[in-house]
Amino acid sequence: MKSFCAIILGLLFQFTYCQSKIKSISPTVDLHNSLNIQIIETLGNFLETKDSKLWLESDFKKFQFPFYEIMDIQNGKMGSDFYQPSLMEIIPTDKDDQKIIKIAFIGYNPKTKSNLIKAIYNMIASKKEGKIFFSKYINYATKDWTEKKEDNITYSISPLKKANNIEIEKQKTDIKQLSEFFETEKFPIYYYSTVSPEEAFKLKGFDYHPMMYTDQSGGFAEPYNIIISGNNSEYYTHEVVHLYTAKLFPKINSYFDEGIATYFGGSGKYDYLWQKEKLKKYLKENPDFDVFKHFNIYEKLYFEKETPIPYVVSAVLCEMILIKFGKEKLFTVFKNGNSVEKVLESFHLNQKNINSELRQFLKN
Repeated sequence: MKSFCAIILGLLFQFTYCQSKIKSISPTVDLHNSLNIQIIETLGNFLETKDSKLWLESDFKKFQFPFYEIMDIQNGKMGSDFYQPSLMEIIPTDKDDQKIIKIAFIGYNPKTKSNLIKAIYNMIASKKEGKIFFSKYINYATKDWTEKKEDNITYSISPLKKANNIEIEKQKTDIKQLSEFFETEKFPIYYYSTVSPEEAFKLKGFDYHPMMYTDQSGGFAEPYNIIISGNNSEYYTHEVVHLYTAKLFPKINSYFDEGIATYFGGSGKYDYLWQKEKLKKYLKENPDFDVFKHFNIYEKLYFEKETPIPYVVSAVLCEMILIKFGKEKLFTVFKNGNSVEKVLESFHLNQKNINSELRQFLKN
């Protein structure tokens, strides 16, 4: 009789879940398990409402906005809510009251009659005081990682690598210089060190994300002074600069944010001087290149697969401004958060003269 009731409850649940935010549930998910059913009900509620009360409070204290990666993940070029969540797995952990939730965000294109996948995302579901709460996958994924504290940085080191003490010392030196330049005290930094962008994305919860395999290096500066490095390195000054600018200049235009980060920390595997030489070569080979048409930092415009042109151009502009006007004037425009064009105007640069001024500066 109990078995029959469980089957009936499972069938009723399968009928009702489709009315929630969850588009489909894989047959591998055990719908006879009472904890699974409670998790699915709460998951449907969370995906529908994005209610922060359904997320562990401790995550907000550590990450500020722990589920921002999936806040608008359903939206895309095909429209809002195009990518619908499908529950792929509910995976047990070593704790009876904790499970891994694996969700795919999939859209159907009626014109091509094909399914398009946006991402596969993991998060943790825990039962506390009879209720289900979600949390970021990174806490679970790094629970057995090695921690190493050096000055103001706490490193969490992937088991796929060993800490590089030379890079750690180099990072400490750069942080000292950054604190002097920005005229502020050092602050605690938590640094996740992974071997690749793929592993970095996995820490953020993604089994698949369209950006996971586009670059050989990269990483993230997260709220509350967190770095997630995919560079197989304990040195990542570019992203550390973003922590300083986020703290000091919350309105900074993203174009100049990437510029000042590239000026101090280069981009990818190479420092600013290396990138600057590549830009000189690029401009020589492309005399008609118009800087004014390429202020979009998300534009995938690379030279020799290593130099992100918008980043490096912005870095050179930052250097020009520092030399000609001083850092106080630069800090002023960082604080204002004006458009790129407005900022350049304040330094007597515009569409008519910016290309000649940039090229002339690079010759010096």
